[in-house]
Amino acid sequence: MNRDQLLAVLYDLSLTIGREVTVDALLTKVLQRLLFHTGCPAGLAIGHAQGLDASSGQLLKVIGDHHLQQQTGHTIPLPPGLLGRSIHPGCDPALLQTLTGQPHYQYGLRLPLEQHYTILLLAPVPMLQHMPLEHVFPPILSNLARAIKLCHDSEQLAEALQRERNQAKAELDRAQRFSTALLNAMPIAVFYKDAAGRYLGCNPAFSRTVGMQAEEIIGKTPAEVWPAELASMFTQNDGVLIASRQPQLFEYVLRSKQGQLMDVVYAKDLFYNEDNSIGGVIGAFIDISARKSAEESLRQSLIQAISALSAAMVHRDLSTAGHEVRVSDLAVAIGRQLGLDEHRLEGLGLAAMVHDIGQIQIPSEILTRPRRLNHEEFELVKMHAEASYEILKDIRFPWPIAEIAWQHHENMDGSGYPRGLAGEDILLEARIIHVADSVEAMLSHRPFRRQLGLEQTLAQLRHYRGTVYDSQVVDACLALFTEHGYALPDSKRKN
Repeated sequence: MNRDQLLAVLYDLSLTIGREVTVDALLTKVLQRLLFHTGCPAGLAIGHAQGLDASSGQLLKVIGDHHLQQQTGHTIPLPPGLLGRSIHPGCDPALLQTLTGQPHYQYGLRLPLEQHYTILLLAPVPMLQHMPLEHVFPPILSNLARAIKLCHDSEQLAEALQRERNQAKAELDRAQRFSTALLNAMPIAVFYKDAAGRYLGCNPAFSRTVGMQAEEIIGKTPAEVWPAELASMFTQNDGVLIASRQPQLFEYVLRSKQGQLMDVVYAKDLFYNEDNSIGGVIGAFIDISARKSAEESLRQSLIQAISALSAAMVHRDLSTAGHEVRVSDLAVAIGRQLGLDEHRLEGLGLAAMVHDIGQIQIPSEILTRPRRLNHEEFELVKMHAEASYEILKDIRFPWPIAEIAWQHHENMDGSGYPRGLAGEDILLEARIIHVADSVEAMLSHRPFRRQLGLEQTLAQLRHYRGTVYDSQVVDACLALFTEHGYALPDSKRKN
C-alpha cells in the first residue's frame, strides 16, 4: 500500500467517524468502511463495560454474518485471550470458533477501542499482509473511541430531554384535564375570551344559560351570542376592564337570545400571558333570578362563589387541601365558646373559608416548596393577607370579611403583619382565625415539616398566649380540646 492509498484510507475513515451522531449508525458505517478497505467479509463490534478482563460483552453490531446478526444486542461470552490493548492481526482460530460458533473463520483482526469497545474483522484466510496496520489504525481507533463516547453521551442527553418533555406534557395534560373537570363541575356559568372579545371557551352552565353548544359559542363575539343591548354593554365593560385592569363585580338582568330573563351576579377579571401582556377576559355569573327577592338567598350565592374560589386554591397547593374548611370549623367552635351570636358566627365561618384567598397571587412553586422559605420568599408569602383584602374588599358582605382576612396574621403585641396592629385594634374575628389557622397548621403535614402532636400544639398556644394570640381566644380553644373533646373534622383532614 503506497502513501496515497494510505492517506485515502485515513481520510475515508475520518470522514465516516465525523458524520454520524448515534452509536448504532457510527458502528454500522465504520464496520462497512473497514470491511471495504481490508477485504474481510465479516465484522462485529463488542461492548465490554467491565473492561479488557470482561468474561462477557454485548454484541453491538454485526455485518456480513447472518448467524451472528441474530444475536445483536445480546450478551455473549468472551473467551479468555480474545480481548487486549493492542491491534492484533492473528487471533487464535480456536478463540474465533468459540466466539462465533463457526469453524470457518481462520483469521481475525482485533481493533481495540480503549477499555470498553473492540472491533473484530473476520475472514476465512489471512488478510492484510500488505497493510501497515500499526500506522493506519491507532489514530483512527482513538478518534473512533471518542466519537462513540460523544454519541453515547448525546443519546443519553436526548433520552433525558425526551423524558422531561414527556413528563412535562403529561403534567400539562393532567392540569388541563383538572381545569376542564373543575370548570364542568362548577354550577356557575364561566367563560373566557381573548383580548379581541372572541369566546375561547366556556363551561356547560354557560352553554345552558346562553342556549348554545360550546362548539357554537367558541370563536364568536358577544354580538353573535347575546342580544344587541347586552352585547354592547359587555363589550363596553370589557374595554373598561382592560383599561383599568381592575376586577369587575356587578348585578344586572340578562336576556338570552331565546328571550329568557335572568337576574345575575356577574364577575370579570383579566388573565395574562407569560410576558405579562393581557391574554383576555375571564368571567362568571350566578343566576339569582329565583332568589332575588330574598337577601338570605343572595348571601348564600355569594358564599357558594367564595367556596368555589377557596376550593380552587387546593389545585395550587395540594398539601393544604381542606385547610380552609378545618380552620372555619374550629373558628366557629371557638366563637361559639366565646358566646358570639349566630349571625356573627356565620360571618366568622365565611371569613375563615377565604382568609388565605390572597395566596392565589403567590407562585405555586413557593407555596409547595419542600423546605422552609428563605427571607425573600417569606416576605412574598406575607403579601397574601393584603392580597386577600384587595380581592374581597369590593364584595358587599354583611360582615367585615375583607378586613378580617387582612388582619388574621396580626399579633397581640404588635409584632405581626402586614400592618403591625395590636390588642383591641385587631378585630375579634381576626384574632379567632389567627388561633384556628395556627392550630390547624400545626396539626397538619406540610411539605417542609411533619405535623405536631396535639400536646405540642396546645403547648405552643400556652407559650404565646397574650403576646401572639389573644388570651381569651386561647383559653376558649384550650377548653374545646381539653374539656369538650373537640377534634378537627377527620373526614376533611389530609393524611
